[in-house]
Amino acid sequence: MAVRHRRTLIALAATLVLTGGGCAIAEDNDDSTARLAQEQPAAAKTASSGTPASPAPGKKAPAAAEKAQTEVRRNSAAVKSAPEDVFRPVDTTVDPSGEQHVRFHRTHQGLPVLGGDFVVHSDASGNFRSATVAQDQVIDVPATAKISRQQAIKTAGLRGKVEARLVVDALDGKPALAWEITGAEKVVVVDATTGKVRLSYETVHTGEKGTGKGLHVGDVELNTTKRADGVYTLTDPDRGGNTVRDALNNDYYSQIGASAELTDADNAWGDGTRLDRATDGVDVLYSMAKTWDYLQETFGRSGLFNDGKGTTAYVHEFVKQNNAWWSGTCRCMAFGDGDPATRNPYTPIDIVAHEMAHGLTDATADFVYSGESGGLNESSSDIFGTLVEFSAANPADKPDYTISEKTRLDGTPSRWMDEPSKDGKSVSCWTPTTKDLDVHYSSGIGNKFFYNLAVGSGASAWGDSKPCGNAAPVVGIGNDKAARIWYRALTLYMVSNSNYANAREATLSAAADLYGADSVERNTVDVAWRAVGLDGTQLPYGTPSMLPFPDSSPAAEIGKPVRIQAAATDPQKQQLTFSATGLPAGVTIDANGLISGTPIIRGRPLSKITVTDPDGNSDYDYLLWVVKGPPVMKLIAPTMTGYVETPVFRGFGATFTEEPDIDDQPWDAFKVTATGLPEGLDLSVPKPVPGSGLYVASITGIPTKAGSGTTVLTGTDPDGNQVSGSIQWEILPAGLPAEPNNLTVIPEGAGVATLAWEPPTSQAGTSTRTGYVVRVTPGTETKLKASAQTHTVSGLDPRQTYTFSVHATSKAGDGAAKTVTIAPATASLSLSATVITDGQAVTLSGKVLQGSSPIANTTATLEQLAAGSSTWVRVSSVQLYSNGAWQASVRPTVTTAYRLRFDGRAGIWPATSPAPWIAVRYAVSAKPATATPKAGQKITIGGSGRPVRAGTLVTLQHAVGGRWVDLATTRMYSNGAYSFSRAFTRGTWTLRVVVAGGTQNATGISGNFTVKAS
Repeated sequence: MAVRHRRTLIALAATLVLTGGGCAIAEDNDDSTARLAQEQPAAAKTASSGTPASPAPGKKAPAAAEKAQTEVRRNSAAVKSAPEDVFRPVDTTVDPSGEQHVRFHRTHQGLPVLGGDFVVHSDASGNFRSATVAQDQVIDVPATAKISRQQAIKTAGLRGKVEARLVVDALDGKPALAWEITGAEKVVVVDATTGKVRLSYETVHTGEKGTGKGLHVGDVELNTTKRADGVYTLTDPDRGGNTVRDALNNDYYSQIGASAELTDADNAWGDGTRLDRATDGVDVLYSMAKTWDYLQETFGRSGLFNDGKGTTAYVHEFVKQNNAWWSGTCRCMAFGDGDPATRNPYTPIDIVAHEMAHGLTDATADFVYSGESGGLNESSSDIFGTLVEFSAANPADKPDYTISEKTRLDGTPSRWMDEPSKDGKSVSCWTPTTKDLDVHYSSGIGNKFFYNLAVGSGASAWGDSKPCGNAAPVVGIGNDKAARIWYRALTLYMVSNSNYANAREATLSAAADLYGADSVERNTVDVAWRAVGLDGTQLPYGTPSMLPFPDSSPAAEIGKPVRIQAAATDPQKQQLTFSATGLPAGVTIDANGLISGTPIIRGRPLSKITVTDPDGNSDYDYLLWVVKGPPVMKLIAPTMTGYVETPVFRGFGATFTEEPDIDDQPWDAFKVTATGLPEGLDLSVPKPVPGSGLYVASITGIPTKAGSGTTVLTGTDPDGNQVSGSIQWEILPAGLPAEPNNLTVIPEGAGVATLAWEPPTSQAGTSTRTGYVVRVTPGTETKLKASAQTHTVSGLDPRQTYTFSVHATSKAGDGAAKTVTIAPATASLSLSATVITDGQAVTLSGKVLQGSSPIANTTATLEQLAAGSSTWVRVSSVQLYSNGAWQASVRPTVTTAYRLRFDGRAGIWPATSPAPWIAVRYAVSAKPATATPKAGQKITIGGSGRPVRAGTLVTLQHAVGGRWVDLATTRMYSNGAYSFSRAFTRGTWTLRVVVAGGTQNATGISGNFTVKAS
């Protein structure tokens, strides 16, 4: 396997880590500059001798895919095909010129192949032209894994729930059978033959017409969804259902699903400040729409995965989170609020588009998030983040070639595309060590290339890009052409393990497709890459490759010398160095690959021979040796202590090896004998496990007599060679059983409790258990069988404390007892108010105690009984805090009683609180059509009552001498409204409206209002 020397990643995969510094860029308020900042850079006047060709799948895609499959079979060598490979087309693009590009995924012997993807390029007739292939070599791996799934998971060391699948890893160098272990945030690939980690990388890559006021995007129009209840949500139905939710400042990965829908009653969202939680949602949904529209209008792409489906974004992720991320696992993204002391929320246009572009990469080239391919992943997101920012042309977030400048309060960007090294961490010029950098810093190569291609080098309104070394200056071709070239290269010519050298070739091919092989555009691509230090002399992979050994399983004998020469090739023709692990004892390897020496230990050692180039890239192969010799006693127990009546299973015996001699003789030709065995024990030597060569001689049975002595074990091979060992043994009398384990008492109902336990821990010398005795205090004693592990007791008083004990019995006597108690509990409930108006909330609180001690770290059930009902209904589950206290908020619409029910738990009886009532009054509004009518003129007095109960009596009253007198009555309508029509005599009338109470609600009264008739 060819292994690239990589630095360990500590950032979330595909996560925009907004670090970096540099000096702030002062904004110019000159109108001409402001206008310029909203325009894309113009293409050079000398550019473009051809017409751009946009990829267009069309109706020819199925036929192109079918034809490409036929061409793959005819050109199997070009795609490094093995006989067991199966190819599946996953994406097809047909150019307007008719040229066809079909992307394939590969399986081998039914297993997915990591790095097995490739793109077949055909002419308009479907004839094979070329292929862009990810893997280096034809797959030749074993059919079965030597390393188990559990071993691989343990080696991966991922926390939480993981998924494991058997795959072929062909991402880099020689393919190998491997386990792919996927956790919440990381993927680890473990070699299924050697158990070594081959690769690890992060997986987290950090309508209705409404209006919105965003912090970054200002006043914008939004596309939202209106629910059946009339409430609006931040879901864009015209763009695949793009959705923004509130993460409630939870960490997505530790509290998956802990989020809330963002809703609004009038479809006017946010206030442009951090105080309104919808403000960030405005920024994100708007930017998601701009990204969707840019991809669709520019490239004809329907969504990130070209399937018409949107994605979900979470705002307010975690606390003071200075970050944003995309996850390929959930196909979702999240945005932090930023630390208010130094940062704005991470929701500007370029960041949102950056994270969505990680999804576009997942759907196309699917770069591995490590080394230079990881840098390409990040730079591609920066590129599309910038392109969307230009496309949006939002005056509140002016387009530029910097990343995340709006998140810092001082306006300093996280990255500069014109000269990435401005941040003090990123690189502007490629070197062989670029692959060893964090992907967010190696992304500078791709960023500067794109800037050169679109804008050009030298000083401009956008920055000042200086060509690397002696490279020539670059005249840019503009964002539009640069974007088409990059998109075509990403979707058609780049694959999962592409590095910058591959990216150079991919963009040159894309430019030739779009504008011609001799076009200014293709020449500009070449010059732009040279300006970042890539001139075509860099090899795409440059890793050494081991040549196969003539005999991968060499035979040897103890005492006889061996001599084997290892060999390898290197595309860069560099000096290679050889090393090895696992060589037979007595055998070594020199730096030139000569394996020599005299074996001194028999066996079948597995040697790993590694070749390394000066850059740290390596490849390896294996030698499985066969070293023969006399038999060996590998392991013997020097002493053994047993007990009468206690079975002896393992640990009394020895292990002999005839490996690898056993391959040339019958398995039973090797004999093992024993002398001096304890009474009741026998020797057994089962057939060795195939391929192991190990004979495990076991002495097992049930000792019948106490005593001591020496057992001698002797192994004899067919040639008469022997090896012996002795074991000192002692058999002791049996003892009493231990106490039962994990005794618990669980309440089952009124006065019923169930005891449960596990048998006593098996201890050497313990007499055989004959039964159990259960005692209840106060209460009775019960005898049970030895197989019993539960016992139910009824007729108990839940108001009383009981003690239970359980002990085992045996022929040697009674064992130690285990005890447990169950005690009563009390539950309380109090109200913050006993009478409320509809719509008001009431806080319920109380405690659950056992005596004076709090019951904590569990839950209880809050129940309610509505007026007129006889059935208690569950409201919610409430958490009991460390002091036993609980609290809940309710908003009843009818007069309701509440109680708390604690169901009990181990050692605690159930308890139910008292059940106080909350009376709910009608909420009444009232307003006259005019407060100053003419005397005798009828006016309308109207309003509404809540909750709505059609037909409820409504009375209009006026104040007379300190009391209220009825003027008129009416009934509530089905929508809760009411209306009075009445004339008033001259004077001032103080009025109010009363909605009559009933069984479910108490009487409600409006506020007083005045009518002055003249």
